[in-house]
Amino acid sequence: MAGPRVRPTSTDIQKARARLRMILHFKQVSRNVSRTCRFFGISRTQFYYWLRRYDAEGRAGLLDRKPGPARSPWRTPDHIEALVVQVRRERRYGALRLSYFLERYHRVYLSVPTIQRILKEHRINRFTSPRTRPGPKRRRIIREPGRSVQVDVKHVRLRGRRLYQFTAIDEAARYRVLQIYDHSNVRSAIEFIELVRQKLPVALERVQTDHGSEFGSDFTWHLHDLGIQHTKIPPGCPEANGKVERSHRTDEDEFYRRYRFRTPEQLRAALRRWETEYNTRRPHLALKGRTPAEFLAELKIRPNSVRQSA
Repeated sequence: MAGPRVRPTSTDIQKARARLRMILHFKQVSRNVSRTCRFFGISRTQFYYWLRRYDAEGRAGLLDRKPGPARSPWRTPDHIEALVVQVRRERRYGALRLSYFLERYHRVYLSVPTIQRILKEHRINRFTSPRTRPGPKRRRIIREPGRSVQVDVKHVRLRGRRLYQFTAIDEAARYRVLQIYDHSNVRSAIEFIELVRQKLPVALERVQTDHGSEFGSDFTWHLHDLGIQHTKIPPGCPEANGKVERSHRTDEDEFYRRYRFRTPEQLRAALRRWETEYNTRRPHLALKGRTPAEFLAELKIRPNSVRQSA
């Protein structure tokens, strides 16, 4: 059985053109197999092989083929490949997260190389993101939830209007709290911290922010009154708040690119659903495929948001 066709390279095309000249020389000039073979320096067996291919398939038959069966019996079924492509386009996951997601929610296990092959064959390129500065050489490893929470603000444009997404992420559990505000000021920041305290199942020990005006002295004193330490990252070093910055890129790729909103109310409702999906359904690579909620559950900690919805 003939092997599967692959995308021809420039070398393959040149070889096919040489074979076509050989066959046309026989059909239009010499009309003699022996003279044609001597002229082109090939054997009669090779000549008849390409002649049969040409007569059966035309010029396409003169291209080289990948050796092996037309379809491997161990090849991933078409409906599984279609599922991989669908999830990739909908969620913009990489190969490793795709493997976790398919095994968790579709009971399908595919290795990372297999997924990469499927994406390559369907000509789905890697999603590129803006280059960021490398992080600090010495990275703090926070293992206890609540020890450190990174907070930042993402600007969101909605039909010519500017809104502000406040984001908090626990450095250990990667559990996130999201909220949309009309203004980015100290009042919004204080309200957001109260929301974070309600949703996180552990007491906050430290909040880390940049030097934005919304995180000014009044915000710092409010945290101190609650017994929470406020740390600001070095100026011009957003990589020091890398976890929350990276989560904003995830929001852009997997949330804001997928949905369109007409009103702030629609955005707030959708963001609450996205917060739940991120915390309870989306496999997290830093947690070895677990979700933030599962990480907390292993520590016998149940998030407040899960308690309220149970």
